[in-house]
Amino acid sequence: MTDQIISELENAAGIIMAPPNVVTNEQRHAAESIFLDFRKNSDRVSLRQYLLQYVTMREVPPFVRDRILQVIAIMVKRASIDDSGRERANLLQEVENLIVNAEPHKKILGCNIISNLMQEYATTVKSTDVGLPWGSIYESVYESDSAPALKLTASWSEIILTPDLLPLMFQIYWKVRESEQLAHHSLTCLVQLGSLSGGIVSSDEVRLKYLHSYLMTFFNLISNVTIKNKESLGISNIVKKLIIFYIHDVSKLPETIQDTLLDEFTRLTCNFCDGAAIEETQSDEDAYFCDAFDNMLEAWTTILQEFGSSLDNNLLECSKQIFNKYLQCHLAPLDGCRQSNNGEVEDIEDNEDNDRIRFKDQLQTIGMFGRIVPGHALPVLFKLLEVRIEKLVNHIQTMQSRAMNISEAVALDNLFEDIHWIILISGHVLCMDSDGETPMIPSEIMQYSIEQHNRHETTLDATVKALVAVESKVAIPENFNHCDHVIRIVFNVMKLCAVEDYAVSIKLAHFMSPEVGSTLMWFLKRWCLSYLLPVENYYQELSPTLIGCLGKDTDCAKLVSEPVLLRDTVDLFCDIVCVKQKSTHIVKTESMRNLIQLHEQMIPGTLPPNILRGLCKGFVLAGVALQNPQDMNSYYEMILTPVQQRFKNLLGQEDFTRICHQEKVQKIVIDILECFIGIAKGSQMASVEILFHFLAPMLSELPVFLTVYSNYQVIVQLILELFGQCAKYMLCYLSPIDSKRLYESSLATVQAYAKCNAGRLSTESIAEENSFQDLALVLDLLTFILSKDCIDLCTNTNNEEINVTASDVSLFGLNFIMPLMTMDLLKYPSLCAQYYRLLVLINDIYPEKICNLPSDLLHTLLRSVEIGLTNFGSDIVQACLDFVQGMATYTFRHNLLNTPFSQGLKPFLKLLMDLTLSHQINSDLMSSASTCIYALVCCYQDEYQMLVQSLIQVQSDPMTAERLAAAFNNLMLNVATTCERQPKLRFRDNFDKFIANVHGFLLVK
Repeated sequence: MTDQIISELENAAGIIMAPPNVVTNEQRHAAESIFLDFRKNSDRVSLRQYLLQYVTMREVPPFVRDRILQVIAIMVKRASIDDSGRERANLLQEVENLIVNAEPHKKILGCNIISNLMQEYATTVKSTDVGLPWGSIYESVYESDSAPALKLTASWSEIILTPDLLPLMFQIYWKVRESEQLAHHSLTCLVQLGSLSGGIVSSDEVRLKYLHSYLMTFFNLISNVTIKNKESLGISNIVKKLIIFYIHDVSKLPETIQDTLLDEFTRLTCNFCDGAAIEETQSDEDAYFCDAFDNMLEAWTTILQEFGSSLDNNLLECSKQIFNKYLQCHLAPLDGCRQSNNGEVEDIEDNEDNDRIRFKDQLQTIGMFGRIVPGHALPVLFKLLEVRIEKLVNHIQTMQSRAMNISEAVALDNLFEDIHWIILISGHVLCMDSDGETPMIPSEIMQYSIEQHNRHETTLDATVKALVAVESKVAIPENFNHCDHVIRIVFNVMKLCAVEDYAVSIKLAHFMSPEVGSTLMWFLKRWCLSYLLPVENYYQELSPTLIGCLGKDTDCAKLVSEPVLLRDTVDLFCDIVCVKQKSTHIVKTESMRNLIQLHEQMIPGTLPPNILRGLCKGFVLAGVALQNPQDMNSYYEMILTPVQQRFKNLLGQEDFTRICHQEKVQKIVIDILECFIGIAKGSQMASVEILFHFLAPMLSELPVFLTVYSNYQVIVQLILELFGQCAKYMLCYLSPIDSKRLYESSLATVQAYAKCNAGRLSTESIAEENSFQDLALVLDLLTFILSKDCIDLCTNTNNEEINVTASDVSLFGLNFIMPLMTMDLLKYPSLCAQYYRLLVLINDIYPEKICNLPSDLLHTLLRSVEIGLTNFGSDIVQACLDFVQGMATYTFRHNLLNTPFSQGLKPFLKLLMDLTLSHQINSDLMSSASTCIYALVCCYQDEYQMLVQSLIQVQSDPMTAERLAAAFNNLMLNVATTCERQPKLRFRDNFDKFIANVHGFLLVK
């Protein structure tokens, strides 16, 4: 750069930064033009040399120097795309001269330049992507995706596999670990070396030798230093990387090294667990030990899965140590080392599942450790639990006689926290998560119970007596030491439930812990699903003790279910009665009848809504277990008649329209609607006919109810939800005549809602939120109704001919609510997804219905699809693409090109081409977009040719226009516009190549 250019730039900068009253607008514009012209200058080499000389020859502040060096690194990296690294080589030569021949401060400058270059190439991408063609960016992305770890070719062997390299790298880290900035980079190198893969370690011998060398130096480091919090994460990442990439090689190591590996990993895990326990009590956001502990448990999960089938004594001992440490860190002294919160009461969030969700992964892994050593874990758990139950009973007795002092209150809080964690850990040891799977007794627990029985350590008689003792409130059952350890833990949990009940009975319920109560119910639900009435065919071996207590046709199955029924924990209740083998033992019990009577006698508004509907759902589900039709009818009559009578009494009052707004009456209405919803949700094929004939007359009355209570949001939403649940759980089983009855009531209700809300204005801030919730329920209802045409499980039609289809009902309903669907409401993600999902479903089943829509409704619908393509996320765009493709295909195949619908669909061809070419459609959706465009091209071939020509003509660069024309020619090469499968697939493949090619030269970041 010449002195003249530098002088011009300095003067221009002075003008731009000068106050407005000093320079004129003309001067400012002239100064800006100097910088704009300078940006167009292609001589970037001179600028880079000037910047390098500037920091080399002048004393500049460190922050200015670092910024200039970063700019130099960006320029060099960006230039390497065009000159294949020539400029980078020149710079490195200059840096080498600085380091070899210059003064110490310039040597440091040379090292800083290298550091900035490495940083730019290693971790920074955004700054140097600017201005690159997308073709270059695609190449770099492909390379990074192909190398998630340190994946090197065999050509690196001479450097990486040198015996002295690993000791040197660990020695460097040892030397710099006190410097945070240097230690981070050094530790990152060690983590990467722990993931070495690729051609460089292709042979087993080389892999084993490298792993051996790495482990020796790693063990030497961790056994001689005290690991600090900030380096714990890096150390744990090394362990995780080694296990991920070398787990299959560990078993080939010498036995002494395998033992050392397990011992050191166990020691690290326990240390990180201690650190995590301390961090959890602190408000500091940094959680290095917590993350490190999670990494170690993740590594242990892989180790246990790999070597769990061939357990040796060392692995068993390691499992004991980790299990004990985790337990200790969550128990208060003296048994544990949980950190005190200095007497402050911890705020518990509304989400009672906080600990179960927050520590879910940890608890699952600790459960695995416990199942590896059940002979150690289960006795520890039930002994700890029994001691704490005894302490809790003593506390309750003390509270009966006098008020607690501060130390006793703190001790009670610690006691509840201990119980909470012991039950959480017990639940994860005894049971495995079974989301989407059949809950089963873990094989390790089953085998342990069998071994106990074979060694005569447990007896069926003692185990049964323990379960009976739950009912009889016996403190210590007879021969309790011979009770199966699984049942002993369950006995203690049941005993805790009894203690809670006792506290409630003596007016001390406010001292009990809601968190413990929630955890107790979670444990019972989890345990009952896996252990109560197990399906014996699923197991290779069965424990005589467990099957004798909890198997089919045993008295204990009934006994265990009875305390569950006595508690109004609806979630647990519904989970048990929904399994036919289990509900058979429940439905005829005295406890069930007592619970039904208690429900009938309750004052309206006593129970929370979810509890009320859950109870009714449970009652209905239990009735399916009755095989005799007469018994079933009698049972349902016992449940349904009281609710029906309350509804009739309410409507039968002459002054209902006058008293309907009273709070007492509203509570009755809400309770009745909640019961109806629970009844609908409990419907099954065997019971749906009885239940619908009970509900149908009352459903027909609800449009009037909705009109009367149109200003009461809770009641409106309950009515809409009730119809949705009836359509969801009942409609697929209903006969055509019954289906028509539900259609008529549903449409009348939707029409009443639309009429009440048409043109309504409100200044309330929650009005939009209420409309969103209402419309979401209506869309749910219409979607569930439409599913009748997909899934119809009715077995008895009696040759009934009903001309009304579910799609007609859904479209009529959509017509009612479409005016209420504003753009602001569509910004609610869930409502938006429901709306577009319904459109696609109608399109898939009955596209002809959409083609024949009235013009105003058709225009509104297509406009909403256009908005979906341009304003929302990937899920909505996918739904809109499916809709357009389906309708375009239907239009082409049925020769409807001259219809109003076809004219409305035509603009989507240009819209989709613009969106794909400008990369406004997610790459994951490009395949769907291509097949959609193909269907539109088949329909509108002339418009497609005109669109292509216009796109080519707007290109200012002749070379770009020529490449674009060639790309369009290749796009339609050998593709027939017949809208058939084979040409569509060929077009899709061509389109993928077309987009990759066009984006490479058409788009610039």
